[in-house]
Amino acid sequence: MDIATWVLDGSLILISIGALAAIYRAAAGPTRADRVVAAELGFIAAVGAIVLVALRLDEPVLFDFALIAVLIGFLATIGLARLVTSRSPGRRAGRRES
Repeated sequence: MDIATWVLDGSLILISIGALAAIYRAAAGPTRADRVVAAELGFIAAVGAIVLVALRLDEPVLFDFALIAVLIGFLATIGLARLVTSRSPGRRAGRRES
């Protein structure tokens, strides 16, 4: 094993620890904003893990999967941001309460 393999394996371990922390925060988060940030962190950790596995296994097709996941994740971030910024869970966007 060369040094690059050790670095990739160590990075995967650190990303796994970060993903576990995100799962804990998503489960224990007291507010919706905490849960959204934890979901985003978990998503970024998953994409990072895909990239590291692609480097480790020398599989360039996994980079395409990571790119597609990031594009979908951007749209999910916008949707989650709208969810967090809504004032009440039952209120529809664009309507005012009288």
